[in-house]
Amino acid sequence: MESAAGLMNFMRTLSGAFATSVVTTRWEDQTRYIHAELAGLTDRLGDSLEVLKQQGFSLEQTRGLLEQQVQSQSVMLATNQIFLFTGIAFFIAAFAIWLAPKPNRIVDAAGVH
Repeated sequence: MESAAGLMNFMRTLSGAFATSVVTTRWEDQTRYIHAELAGLTDRLGDSLEVLKQQGFSLEQTRGLLEQQVQSQSVMLATNQIFLFTGIAFFIAAFAIWLAPKPNRIVDAAGVH
């Protein structure tokens, strides 16, 4: 095999697709989990529903507004967690590259046939 450029490009594309799939799945799972946690903590006494109903909203509208808020906060918290884990992964990768030994010789890729 003279050149592994095609294989390297294939592996890079495959790895990127795999990582994207893992991150998106984790993000969606985390959003659902956080939504379930927040839904159990939201408006236990019904104060928010009463305030919104006094302002003229129907019961369905108040439930919809609260659901929309819980969903948006769930997505935001899941996004924060994904970015935190991604940042930690980049930090570990940068640290590993920093600790990697320097190569002993330099190969001229242009001169290889």
